[in-house]
Amino acid sequence: MSAEPQLFRINPENRESEKIAEVEFASLGFQERRDIQEWIAANPGILGEDLLIIGKEFSGFDRTDERLDLLAVDADGNLVVIELKRDDTGADAHWQAIKYASYLQRASADDIIRMLAEYSDTSEDDATSRLLKHLNADDLNSLNNDQRIILASHRFAPEVTSAALWLNEKAPGDDLISCVQLTPYQDGDDGPLYVQASTIIPVPGVDDYIISIGESSGDNIPVRPGMSKLAQTFAKNRGDEITRFLREVSNRSIAGVRPHRRPDKTSRWAGGNPSWRYWHLWYSRPYWGNWKMSYFIHLVRQEEGPNEWRAWIGLGFWDSEIEGLKQRLDGLKVFEDQRFANSELHVSRVGNVQDDSFAGEISKTICQFIEVVTPRIDSISDEINE
Repeated sequence: MSAEPQLFRINPENRESEKIAEVEFASLGFQERRDIQEWIAANPGILGEDLLIIGKEFSGFDRTDERLDLLAVDADGNLVVIELKRDDTGADAHWQAIKYASYLQRASADDIIRMLAEYSDTSEDDATSRLLKHLNADDLNSLNNDQRIILASHRFAPEVTSAALWLNEKAPGDDLISCVQLTPYQDGDDGPLYVQASTIIPVPGVDDYIISIGESSGDNIPVRPGMSKLAQTFAKNRGDEITRFLREVSNRSIAGVRPHRRPDKTSRWAGGNPSWRYWHLWYSRPYWGNWKMSYFIHLVRQEEGPNEWRAWIGLGFWDSEIEGLKQRLDGLKVFEDQRFANSELHVSRVGNVQDDSFAGEISKTICQFIEVVTPRIDSISDEINE
């Protein structure tokens, strides 16, 4: 049984089929930048998802002259590095793209607006409007919370596919790298050219096609064979009720504080397990960082009912390098019932995640932490820098 893509022409009159020949881009004179790159820039849906192209041949890095092929924003606000190869990736295409993604990790919303404005030859206001429309959002808080990679080529070297599969297995949540196979066909010697686009990594699984006994989440989130247990948990969590609840809390919290104190990084979905879930907000500047130091909401399921949760809300310190900062915040008063224990300054609240007032209470609590604690951390940072 062949696993290679095939294309057939069907004659509607005699119902006969004829295989159309697969060809090489190189033999037809097509080039990566002049042709394939332009096709995708004009119609990024070729890559199988909703992408907004914000840069082509981008080289605006401060310590290297390297140049990536295409840069996009996906529907979740992630920056997507798109690297194109014509007929073969070679052995190191993934490494090249990983470098570019690392260079972009600190790109701000303002940086992304400027990129799109320059690429589309429009104003920054128009670029902002296009981004908001693309994200179907009222703000740009979700921009560049993470970075992804799409590699597109006619064929993929085993060194590339092996590395992509391994990296995706190790990365919790969304897959870091997608590989899209672009297979060219020509109908006859002088006939029309077709390009078939197929996502080969992440590996399409069978879970979407199987009905089995068990609880249905209603979210249609596929769990692929070969996923680690951690990755399976993230796949199930990313679109469920708790993620929606905490995203709403996060959006309210960010909107509720003054602009210069708003966190510019947040979780993308609620991690954890069936009895414990978490969501973090933080800043791109030192000392901040997810699982380094961030504001958090930790939900612990209560026995009273399926929707009853205890919310632990506060500031967490999980990096030994900032132990001194934690000590300098000791004694800072935000709430009467606060505790400073287990590397966290926190308070707890209990409520029903289907109750809008519970979301409002948590949001208000986070806002109070941000308004009191962030200026103190900024002050300590200024003292140290002086």
